[in-house]
Amino acid sequence: MIEYFNMLSPREVGRFGKFLNSPFFNSNKSIIILFDYLKSIYPEIKKENISKSVISSVVYGEKKMNDVKIRKLLSDFGILMDTFLIQIAEDERSPGRRVLLLNTLRERGMVKRFEKEYRELSKSQKSSFSKNESFYNDQVNLLSEYYNFNLINFKNTEAECLQMKSDLLDMKFLFSKLHTFYEMFDNEGSRNRGQYFNRTFYDELMEFTENSLPHIKDKHPNVFIIYHVLRMNETLNDDYLDTMLTYLKKKHKKFNKKSLSYYYNYITSYYTTKINAGHIRYRKDLISVYMKMEKEELFLIDKIITDVEYNNVVNAALAEGEFEWVNRFIEHYRKYLEKSFADDIYNLAKAKYYFHINDYEEIYKHLNQVDIKDPTYYINSKFLLGRVYYERGETERVHYILDNLIQYKRNKKILSTEQQKSIVLYIKFMTELIKLSEIPGIEKDTKKPIKTQLRKEMSNSDGLIPGINWFYSKLSTA
Repeated sequence: MIEYFNMLSPREVGRFGKFLNSPFFNSNKSIIILFDYLKSIYPEIKKENISKSVISSVVYGEKKMNDVKIRKLLSDFGILMDTFLIQIAEDERSPGRRVLLLNTLRERGMVKRFEKEYRELSKSQKSSFSKNESFYNDQVNLLSEYYNFNLINFKNTEAECLQMKSDLLDMKFLFSKLHTFYEMFDNEGSRNRGQYFNRTFYDELMEFTENSLPHIKDKHPNVFIIYHVLRMNETLNDDYLDTMLTYLKKKHKKFNKKSLSYYYNYITSYYTTKINAGHIRYRKDLISVYMKMEKEELFLIDKIITDVEYNNVVNAALAEGEFEWVNRFIEHYRKYLEKSFADDIYNLAKAKYYFHINDYEEIYKHLNQVDIKDPTYYINSKFLLGRVYYERGETERVHYILDNLIQYKRNKKILSTEQQKSIVLYIKFMTELIKLSEIPGIEKDTKKPIKTQLRKEMSNSDGLIPGINWFYSKLSTA
């Protein structure tokens, strides 16, 4: 765990120090010395700073390292860090902790304290608008404690809390299943393999939700939203999107930031699907949502932005000519990318940006820093470089790029079906574009039907054509 110390926030580092200095949690002074050392070089801790030999010298002042002692120290430190992170998670889930307290109060017979705590927690839960899986778990456990506390009294009267508990269990199951169904759709789409998962109870639960929609809309907003997300992706019908947008606009302030991040990501994913299918008119709406997300800081989930979302924002904004805005976005969110490939994502994004503002020298600087070992970034850098060479009239170099892509497709089994198809389409239309540019300019009548046919083929293409808008623009001038 020591290598993850940099990932703690400054506030968490402070709390961790207090945690380790509490005799209840830790009595090992060597642990505190190690913590103080890590804190002194936080947040720039590097691998060489935490080698066993360095730690041996810092903590024990020993030049000759005792491997067993150091491994024991690191293991104990890791266990305490795990315990601290669990403590933080429990603090953030205060209802769960309070339900556990109710259980303890009930078992110890602390009646008045139980009744007071139950009233306060019950009131707090009822005022909650957002209802996710944690909410349902806590509410069900709360009602279980209430039932067990009043078990003797319920022998002679109806226990209404059991019906409430049963209804909540239904909603917990419904929410969990609908959310998992969406994850299945999303995973199948990313792998481009069609339906793969067995969706048990899908039809039954969707029908149940449909029949209960007014009640769910009023009392269970998270279920209402995930239902519309599923229908939206299943049918590609904008009516579900419009309903969801209207609902979010009305209830926006009642949802926490993390929930809103997920919900707007669902919306942008839908827009992207539509755009990739050739419906470019959705791009303005997509950019509008992206700008809203930036303004309200909704791009980050668990302090990261995915490479897919980062690239989607860059591609859409560049296509809409939002150059100044997207350049700020590229720079600001760079630090929130997954560190292992953040530099590749950033440099490719910057190269795309400079391509759109016709600064070719800067393009080369950034493309040269993209790691060609990763197939995604390799082929995308080649797609971009081919367009650069075309713009500069260097057709021989374009052919060289196309030959590289042909060889890469032939030798790389790690490419997805979608990536292989993109390579084929790029090669096909780039080759046709070069042929078209070589027709003498005076033969405009010869070019026109060819351009019309190429545009038609692109529009009807079964697959994503890299840089399709660029191809369209070239066909209008070639």
